[in-house]
Amino acid sequence: MIAILWLTLLLQAGAAEPQTGETPEAVPGTGEDPALAQEVKRVGRRIEDLLETHYASAPVAVRAPADLRRVAADIRLLQMLPRERLEARTRAWQDVGLGTGDSPARLYRLLAADIEGVAVDPTNLRLLVDPDRLTLLDFAPREEGAEEDPSSVLLLTGIRPDEPLVVHALVHLLLDVQPGGATPETTDALLAASAWAEGRANLVAIRYLFQTVGVGPDILTHALDPGEVLDGALLPPLIDHITGPDGVLLDWVYGDGFQQAVESLRQGGMEGLRTAVLSRRTTRDISHLDRPPIRPEPIPEPAPPTAGLELADRDTLGEQGIVVLISTWTGKDNLALIAGDGWAGDALLRWEPPAGGDGVTQWITRWSTAEEAADFEYAYLRGAQARFPIPIQDPEAEGPHTFEGPDRTVVVQRNDKEVQVHITPRTTPPAVDETSTPAPSGF
Repeated sequence: MIAILWLTLLLQAGAAEPQTGETPEAVPGTGEDPALAQEVKRVGRRIEDLLETHYASAPVAVRAPADLRRVAADIRLLQMLPRERLEARTRAWQDVGLGTGDSPARLYRLLAADIEGVAVDPTNLRLLVDPDRLTLLDFAPREEGAEEDPSSVLLLTGIRPDEPLVVHALVHLLLDVQPGGATPETTDALLAASAWAEGRANLVAIRYLFQTVGVGPDILTHALDPGEVLDGALLPPLIDHITGPDGVLLDWVYGDGFQQAVESLRQGGMEGLRTAVLSRRTTRDISHLDRPPIRPEPIPEPAPPTAGLELADRDTLGEQGIVVLISTWTGKDNLALIAGDGWAGDALLRWEPPAGGDGVTQWITRWSTAEEAADFEYAYLRGAQARFPIPIQDPEAEGPHTFEGPDRTVVVQRNDKEVQVHITPRTTPPAVDETSTPAPSGF
């Protein structure tokens, strides 16, 4: 809470005062810009028509350089999850085998930052626009001999190059950043909410773009990729270069989120899309529009696995998190899809001593049928076998199955429609086998 307050004060101080003595549009500055405000209000009115809804009040926009837009992203990140819980979640992810030392913080940070050039100030409910965007330079004549700028073609059709970016951010301001709105606390809920938010924002931005150039909504019936529009400006910078599970999950948010938003719009119009956003709140629901929305099974919080431990974080990976985990481990996408199918709920619990020190990770997963639970167990065991050189029992044999890593002991146990994974500190050092390949650090 203190961190959010400090960042909020910094953001207000940085973007509150306009430059004096200069015309804001002629020499872009920081703060209020009447020409920008008027342009954003104009764009906002067109968005209302596309969304078939209305702003509670006219959108507010100010000039803000990159450092202040980063502050806004930091505030959104802290609103997603307090730093202490995010650090505990990182340790739980590493224990179960998802991500690297910078996960999930890197994924959450990228979702909070969104696209380049514009940002949403969640505290003051306003749009922060780069000083170099939507300026009079948009209309400046090209120098003689200069190469043709693709954005100049847009100007000939009556649209400024950065208008679709502003549309994207304004949709977030209108629909996704509300005073007192609850922020998803689990990875599954955050991925689902982000997929709908980014999918809907890009759907409206692309409809706005093509409507301006005289192309109707039928453009969305084609296999359109938002990364192919405006040279990828509607996606986070360098999204194609983000590796590991973070990159796959980010691609799912922006790629599948857009495609499923388009499909929901096709099936039920804007009202159908709104209904899907409200009723489909898990990654499983978004991945399977042909199935009724699921109500995940409640998983009561168990007693601490060891005396003296406290619950530092509780997360849910969901179907998509499980698919990415298994795919990353095994390199087999089909096996991963089978492993995630039938997800009915999960709780990733991180237990730690209050004074600091090593903790315990407990992952409880629930499945629609015993067969689907067995599929997940088999896939998880296949992944664990690939990461540990120490021979273990046959994955198809009766459990529990135990794995010994360099510093962790992993136990996998299936009981009917439930599979539990327990990861505890290893109490005895592993035997040294000079003929085998060393096990990777961590789990």
